[in-house]
Amino acid sequence: MTDRNGDGEEFRECQASMLRAWPFVHSVGDVWAAAGATLGERRLTDYELVYFPDGSSTIYETDEETYKLDKPCFIFTRPGEGHRYRFDSNKNVRHLFVHFDYEELRRGDARFDSLLFGSPYLPVSGNSLLPALLGQMVRIADFQLAYWKRRLSALLSSALEELCASADNALEELARPLPLPISQALTYMEDHLEESITIEAIARQSGWSHEHFTRMFVASVGMSPKRALLERRLRRAELLMQSGRWTVKQIAYRVGFRDEHHFSKMYKRLRGMTASAYIARCESSLAQHALPAPDTVASLSSNRHVLVNEQIK
Repeated sequence: MTDRNGDGEEFRECQASMLRAWPFVHSVGDVWAAAGATLGERRLTDYELVYFPDGSSTIYETDEETYKLDKPCFIFTRPGEGHRYRFDSNKNVRHLFVHFDYEELRRGDARFDSLLFGSPYLPVSGNSLLPALLGQMVRIADFQLAYWKRRLSALLSSALEELCASADNALEELARPLPLPISQALTYMEDHLEESITIEAIARQSGWSHEHFTRMFVASVGMSPKRALLERRLRRAELLMQSGRWTVKQIAYRVGFRDEHHFSKMYKRLRGMTASAYIARCESSLAQHALPAPDTVASLSSNRHVLVNEQIK
């Protein structure tokens, strides 16, 4: 009898084919490191891409260079490179990561020269799609819906292409932050998630008309104000669900929904699972053993580590 993944030679051939055509994801995660923790020295047998969403005094050291991660950035570590992380001694540090192998990188494809031969430190602008891609990978791995491994490989392929394309102008993009009215509107959203605020009220914080605000918001953030507000409500809800201290009804009201039914409906529609199922998943996941995330708004759900595929020896 064969399992759903196939068996023997057929399965190994499938793995080898995937490794050649797409990045082969070994694991993904979203974890808070305790203040003052260290990781390494270590040398990996695969590639590692790590995203630090917030600047800190964390230090990344290689055999040749030392990098202070004081701005949002990616760190790309190649197989065999000696390296070590010394996390900020004054605060806990969140980082999202993916371990993978990729034949195109092993062959030295010219598309990836900036990753293969450039600095491991890659700054990222506030307008970049890359953090969202990596965050979506963590969510896909956590929920494990249909074709999830294929989706991980496809998203990672896109992320690597985008990372290389933006490597040369990332510093220039950092000099162009979000327009102040948009930043003010986002801050207003975060500060009033428990309230039943309207897009009109948010637009007034910018000083622009509703129509102009919506156009500028989409151009700057990449989604409508309505969707951005909803995403922030759900992300705040996920932090509360991870704590295990609140019922679905309590959480719904704490993130600005009028009733539990509406919250549950929107959560299932956008996340593909019920809020109760998410709470149950959190109770049996790494989130119960990792350093608790602070009870604040985070851009992505945290404390996740998912083994996707065993490394091919």
